[in-house]
Amino acid sequence: MSQAKVPAWVTVALLPAINVLVAFLVSALLFMYIDINPIDAAKVMWTGAFGYAEGFGYTMYYATGFIFTGLAVAVAFHAGLFNIGGEGQATLAASGSVLSVLL
Repeated sequence: MSQAKVPAWVTVALLPAINVLVAFLVSALLFMYIDINPIDAAKVMWTGAFGYAEGFGYTMYYATGFIFTGLAVAVAFHAGLFNIGGEGQATLAASGSVLSVLL
């Protein structure tokens, strides 16, 4: 049995957009549950992450580890391997960077 090929625009644009939309909806439900206006909460989160230079710097600082961990897993998947050690790789890389500064 042959599998239908999924168009590239679905995997590149539609699925990530749906994921972000579902994440916003779930967080909005959580905010409404704890009696906070979801629109105000989204404004505060956006301003805190991108509204000023120091906040943007912190956002990039904390996102860098996640980006490189995702890239490490993506390389393994591209090679046809299943990699479940992303957190361990990130921890080892952080340890190596600390050691390189100390030595």
